[in-house]
Amino acid sequence: MEKELLEELYHRYGQEIYRYLYAICKNRLMAEDIMQDVFCKALISLPSSHVNARAWLYMVGRNLLLNEMKKQKRQIYSEEPEKRATDRMRGFDGVSEGNPEEETIKKEESEILRQALLMLDIRKREILILSYFEHFTLKEAAVIMGISYENARILSMRAKRELRRIMEVNGYEVS
Repeated sequence: MEKELLEELYHRYGQEIYRYLYAICKNRLMAEDIMQDVFCKALISLPSSHVNARAWLYMVGRNLLLNEMKKQKRQIYSEEPEKRATDRMRGFDGVSEGNPEEETIKKEESEILRQALLMLDIRKREILILSYFEHFTLKEAAVIMGISYENARILSMRAKRELRRIMEVNGYEVS
């Protein structure tokens, strides 16, 4: 792989891959290490003619992360508040051109949604992050997660249903 192409991919996708990894493992150092490993693998293995480099990078990142988590043989808990991944949520990014009241409301909504997402198991959280926050199609998310399209569709449906239930149980109105 050419150095220029690798640099372009890193600048284009590095931060979003880090946020994706962090959203799953909630460990800043692990996410950073794995992100570096992803681009090392890309240097060696990614064909320059690869059609969907973004999906390939996510898939490699996911596989490396799962392998690392298996090695540790324990559930990964947050070492710091997870914020960056959910900051990517469109419409909940906490940045508002409006008045301070609107900005405060958006930040509160973002925090509520972030907390609800953390209550989902990893696979359900991952399908929602990939399809809604990282804007992959369900077909692409299925490839990244190593499951069939039909399984991704069902998992997404169940994740949305469970997220809605969590929000409602905690007294939040869901539209």
